[in-house]
Amino acid sequence: MELKTIDEIKNDPYTALLYCPPGIGKSTAIGLIAEASEGNTLVIDVDRTIGKTLAKGEIVKDASKIKVVQVENRGKGQGTVGTFDSWTDILTNGITPEFLKENDIKTVAVDNISELERCILADLGSQGKNKGVPAMADYQYMQFKLVNSLRLMKSWGVNIVWTAWETVMEIVNIDGSKYAKFVPKMSNKIVDNICGLCDVVGRIVAVPEGDSIKHGIILEGDQRQYAKNQIDTRKGCTVEDFVNFEKED
Repeated sequence: MELKTIDEIKNDPYTALLYCPPGIGKSTAIGLIAEASEGNTLVIDVDRTIGKTLAKGEIVKDASKIKVVQVENRGKGQGTVGTFDSWTDILTNGITPEFLKENDIKTVAVDNISELERCILADLGSQGKNKGVPAMADYQYMQFKLVNSLRLMKSWGVNIVWTAWETVMEIVNIDGSKYAKFVPKMSNKIVDNICGLCDVVGRIVAVPEGDSIKHGIILEGDQRQYAKNQIDTRKGCTVEDFVNFEKED
């Protein structure tokens, strides 16, 4: 058993989940994070949007440090391996310690987890007997797969960034009162588990600034939105400054 002090682990790689509605800036955020980070960033591409987004060069000027591997986003059959098996193979056979070192990968990003969840369910449903509709067991397979995948990725010794779309969850208080809260779009049964495994959960927002739009990340949660920052004291930041975590002497 190896004992470590807090000082020895405080600067370990971070795990982050960033979310927003489609089109607000998930793929751009990955590009800006890659631009500002050491080493290369490997993007596990699910929704097939990051290529066209970053190719425009509007905000992210240098995408040379981004490497992309695409997850099969179709169901098993007709020459495809299916999303579930494709995702499993990438994580267990494709991304090895040797692969990360040889390619100088310091950050691995998944774009995006909301679509991955849907693709896995569609894949599993296509293999069932209910005309493509996922069975209850398929939801459980998907939920355990995603949580265990994040645990595995955290063991790689690199920064992990997951992106997700945004949805609104209805929260019911003990007294029966209700309120709406912005949360990452994924199965309600695992959203707390996934967010709990992350050091940072941030909500990406777009704010008009003159004739342009400024993208920021909310890092402090409240009744209105799910967010947290367990690394430093910032309550928010621009997307460009996200990786500039406050360092203690």
